[in-house]
Amino acid sequence: MSHSRRSKVCAPLFQRELDRAIDRLPSLENVELPLKLAMHRLHFLTWQERLLLLEQISQKKDFLSIGLAEIERFLYRSIRTQSLDIAKVWEYAERDAEFLAQRGVRYVSVGDREYPSLLREIHRAPFGLFVRGAASVLQRPMVTMVGTRAPTWSGVRAAERLAKSVSDAGICVVSGLARGIDAAAHRGALQGCDSGTVAVLPCGPDRVYPPSNLSLAASIIERGGCLATEYPPGVSLDRYRFPERNRILAGISRLTVVVEAPAKSGALITSDFALSEGRDVAVAAECVGSSRNAGADALAREGACAVRGAEDMLALLGGRGVWDWGIEIERRGQPRSKES
Repeated sequence: MSHSRRSKVCAPLFQRELDRAIDRLPSLENVELPLKLAMHRLHFLTWQERLLLLEQISQKKDFLSIGLAEIERFLYRSIRTQSLDIAKVWEYAERDAEFLAQRGVRYVSVGDREYPSLLREIHRAPFGLFVRGAASVLQRPMVTMVGTRAPTWSGVRAAERLAKSVSDAGICVVSGLARGIDAAAHRGALQGCDSGTVAVLPCGPDRVYPPSNLSLAASIIERGGCLATEYPPGVSLDRYRFPERNRILAGISRLTVVVEAPAKSGALITSDFALSEGRDVAVAAECVGSSRNAGADALAREGACAVRGAEDMLALLGGRGVWDWGIEIERRGQPRSKES
């Protein structure tokens, strides 16, 4: 039987195995860390496929014996990737494990109890997260807040106020640690009760971006929050990693609030990811009609709720909705575009 014909016959059987990996998620707590980190670096595989591989691979020698052809035969599909140097992958994994031990960084894989359950549901969920700080905060109810890096004063005030109010209500605030609205949301959360705040980074755990927010990152960790990233140590900061990071921002929460965003804001990428995953998107009522809010205003015209505080956000999280028909938004007549 040819490989292509065999694949067509076996693919439905393998799909049932993938479904089993989702329905009965195996614990990876007994899997040695370098092996999990090596699997993490096989980025061309889905997390479900990596779990199935781990059922066949239990130690270093097993991992080093596989190659791209063996993986393709096991998965019954072809893989588009550059040549795979499996020995190099293991070398990086051991180096990663040494870094984590030296720096006190946790690795939370998709099979670990600290992994956010909502994040596991999204398309292309990360196999794991590198976490600096308290990984336990990832299990709390969350709201994501995003916006422009160049906000108005009203936008900064709205982000801080909304974040503090929802933090006081026991909800963890998630954002991207960027300048502007993201940083204001983290600061507001730190002013509230000890609900924690999570900063999702577009780089490896060995750095903080932007460097100007180093002190803010330290405060997040000191106050029981964490910095989280899907990228291993040493991964460079490339432009395409920002929208990749945004899918995690959108996927980790049931609600994304776009506080203030112009027409070309990268925050709109996050809102699009959220909508594509069936999550709720809201805007800040305080910023409706501001000079830096054309993108969020467009979201409001398309049906996003305008929230004023924790009560409105909790209503959305509970599925009740808080439509505000009294807000009039000027129709600017310009298409909404995005930038990363």
